[in-house]
Amino acid sequence: MTSEKTGAWPLKEDLDKYAVATQVPVWVGGEKVLADRVVKTACPHNCYDTCGMLVYVKDEKVIKIEGDPDHPITRGHLCLKGYANVQKINSPDRVKYPLMRVGNRGEGKFKRISWDEAFAYIVEKLEDIKEKYGGEALAEYAYSGNREHMAKAVSKRFLNLYGASQTVGSFCVLSGVAGSYHTLGFQHTMSPEIWSEHTELIMLVGRNPSATNPHLYPFLYHAMERGAKLIVVDPYVTAVASKADVHLRPRPGTDGAMALGMIRHIIENDLHNMDFIAKYTHGFEDLVKLVQEWTLDKTAEVTGIPADQIKLAAEMYATHDSHMECGYGQQRYSNGHQTQRALACLAAVCGHIGKKSANYNFMDAMGFPSLSGFVACSKVSNPEGAFLRKTRMINIAAFAKAMRAAEDPPLKAVISWRGGLVSQQPYVDYTIEALKALDLFVVIEQFMTDDTDWADIVLPACHFLEQYGLHPSYWHHYNQIVVPVCQPYYEAVPDIEIWSELARRMGYEEYFPRDITGLDWIRVLIEYECNVDEMVSPKGPALLPESWCPTVPYHDYQFTTPTGKIELYSVGMEQRGKEVTGDFEPVPHFVEPDESPMATPELAAKYPLTIISQHPAFRTHSQFYNLPWIKEIEGPAKVFINKKDALDRGIQDGDQVAVFNDRGRLENILAKVSNRVQAGVVELSSGMWVKLGWSVNKLTALSYGGPREFPDGIMHEYQPFVDGNTTAYFNTLADIEKMQ
Repeated sequence: MTSEKTGAWPLKEDLDKYAVATQVPVWVGGEKVLADRVVKTACPHNCYDTCGMLVYVKDEKVIKIEGDPDHPITRGHLCLKGYANVQKINSPDRVKYPLMRVGNRGEGKFKRISWDEAFAYIVEKLEDIKEKYGGEALAEYAYSGNREHMAKAVSKRFLNLYGASQTVGSFCVLSGVAGSYHTLGFQHTMSPEIWSEHTELIMLVGRNPSATNPHLYPFLYHAMERGAKLIVVDPYVTAVASKADVHLRPRPGTDGAMALGMIRHIIENDLHNMDFIAKYTHGFEDLVKLVQEWTLDKTAEVTGIPADQIKLAAEMYATHDSHMECGYGQQRYSNGHQTQRALACLAAVCGHIGKKSANYNFMDAMGFPSLSGFVACSKVSNPEGAFLRKTRMINIAAFAKAMRAAEDPPLKAVISWRGGLVSQQPYVDYTIEALKALDLFVVIEQFMTDDTDWADIVLPACHFLEQYGLHPSYWHHYNQIVVPVCQPYYEAVPDIEIWSELARRMGYEEYFPRDITGLDWIRVLIEYECNVDEMVSPKGPALLPESWCPTVPYHDYQFTTPTGKIELYSVGMEQRGKEVTGDFEPVPHFVEPDESPMATPELAAKYPLTIISQHPAFRTHSQFYNLPWIKEIEGPAKVFINKKDALDRGIQDGDQVAVFNDRGRLENILAKVSNRVQAGVVELSSGMWVKLGWSVNKLTALSYGGPREFPDGIMHEYQPFVDGNTTAYFNTLADIEKMQ
C-alpha cells in the first residue's frame, strides 16, 4: 500500500490530486469567489439515491455544493439535505475538540481535553474492562449516520482483535431482506433507467420518494408520460400517492394481507401466469391453499381497503407488464418478513420477474456489500496472522435490551459512532436506564446530540466531506468513491484514523500501519472486482460489475434458493425453522403486528391510535435538524391527525397537543388536522431529538420484526439474510389530548 504522508497523526494528504478543476470562479452568497478546487464525490447518507456531488473548496473550507450533472441517475440535482451539507460542515456548533464529562451522565457538562488525554482515558478503561470482564464486555453501536462501509471494516478489525461483542442486524430492513431472500435468493434491483422505458405499470409499496428517493420522480414521470399506470400502497397520503391511478391505503401493518388477497383474486380469475409458475416457481399448490381464506371481503375487513379497490389493483397489476418498487415502510412492523414474502409471491404468480418491463425491486445486494461478498470485508476485519476468537453477537434492533440483559460478561463499554443510540432505539427511557450501567460510553460525533449528553468521552468526528468512504447505492448501479474534499476542520479526525490510533495505543500496531489511507483500504475491499481508479475523482461514477448488478435481474431465471426456483413454499424457511425459533412458516401468511387494535384490544381501548413515524423529507433520521436552513423550513414537531379523531378530542388544526402512552409523553406538538391519515392513525415524523422533547421513540414499543426470535438481543449464531430482524417502530399505540 502506498500513500502520501506527513508522518504526523492524523495522516494528511495533498487533496489537489482529486480536483476536477482548479481556480474555478463561482457565485457564493451574491459574490464571485475563486474556488481553489472542485472535487467530485458522493453523498453517503442513508437513502436510495447516493447522489453525485461537486464540492467547491477555498482555503480548505467548503464554500458550495452542487449536484454532479454527469451522474447518470441523479443528473446534477440534490435534495435539500445534500445542499445543506455546506451549512453542516461549516456549522459553528460542531464538536471541535475531544471532550471529557465533568458532570453527571445526562447533564451534558464537559471540559476540553487533548487527543492524548482522550486516548489515555479510553485505553485505561478498556484495558481494565477487558481484564475484569473479558473483551465481550465491549461493543460498538454504529449504523447509517454515514452509511459507507470502509471505516466499518476498519473498526471491526480493532474490535475483533480486542475480542469485543459483534453488533449485527438492522433497524429497518433485514426482516424484508430475509423474506425476499427466502423467495428469490440473492437480491438484485433493476435500475430505473431500464424499467422507466419498458414497464406498463409501476406498483410502489411502502415508499415515499419525496422524502427518501426524490430522483425516482424523473423516471416515474417518464414512464407515466409513456402511458404507464401507477399504483401506490401507503396508509398515508403522500405526494406521489396523489399522482397515482390507484392509491391503496391499508391499515398500518396489513400490507401482507392485502398482497394475499390480491393473489387469491388473480388466481381465482385465471389472471396468473401458469407457464411462468410451472417453469420457475416451487410450491404453487401450497400458496393456492393458503390464500383461499383471503376473499376480497375478508381482505377488505382486515386491511380497511375497499374490496373494489383491491379487485381493481389486482386486475391492473396482473394484466399489465408491471414493475414493483418496494420501499421499507412495510418493514416497520413485527410481520415485515412475511409481508415481503407475500409481495414477492404476488410478483411471481403474475410472472413479473426477470423482464425489462416487469420485475421486482426490494433492496439491491449493494445495500449489504460486506454480507453479499462484493466487499471483501474479512480481508480488512480479520487481519492475517492474528488470533481471533468467535464472540457473542448483539442484535442492533434490540441493542438496549441486550445492554440490560447481557451476563457473563455484562456489557460495560460502548463506543457509539455513525448512529444515535438514545434517539434511534425504541422506548428512549428504557435505553437511558441501560446506559447508566456502563463503565465507559464513548461517542464519536459531529454535534452535541442526545448520545453525547450521556457520554464519558466525546470525540470530534469528521463530516463525510473530510474523509474517505465506500458507499454503493442499494437502488441504482453507479458507484462514486467518497474522497476527502478538504482537510478536517478544527481537531476533527477521520473515523478510520480514530479507530486505527486507538488500536495502536491498545498494542495492535502491527495491524494498523500509519501510512494506509482510506483509499488503500477501499482497494483491499473491492479492487479484485472493480477498477477503483475509474470511480475516484476526477473520474467516476462508474457502473458496478454486471456479475453483481445485472442490468435485468433474474433474466436467466437462475435463483439461489434451495430449489433453484422462486420459492412460493420456502424450503429455506422450513429448514431454518428447525434450527432456531421464530416465524419461519414456509408459505407467506398474515399475522397482526404485536401491538395493534386487533392484536392488543385491551391496550387499544386505552390508547386507540396507531402511530406511524415516516422519514422526514429534510432530515436523515436525527441528522440536520440542528441546522438553521432545516429548522426554518421544517419548524416544530407536528402530528398529523384525522379530522374525526381530532373532533372526538376537541382538537383543532394548529392546537398544541400531547401524545402519550405508558412508555412516555410528548408535549407541545403542533396538531395538523387533515385526511392525510385515516381515522385511528396518526403520523409523527421520526428523528426529532430527545432533548427537544419531540422524539417519537419516547413512545415506540420494544417490538421486533422476524422471522427469527431473539428475546434479549443476544445471539451466538446469526445469518442476516436468513434470520432477518428489524425494529418494529410502527407497532405502537398511543393517544392524543389537547394541551391546556
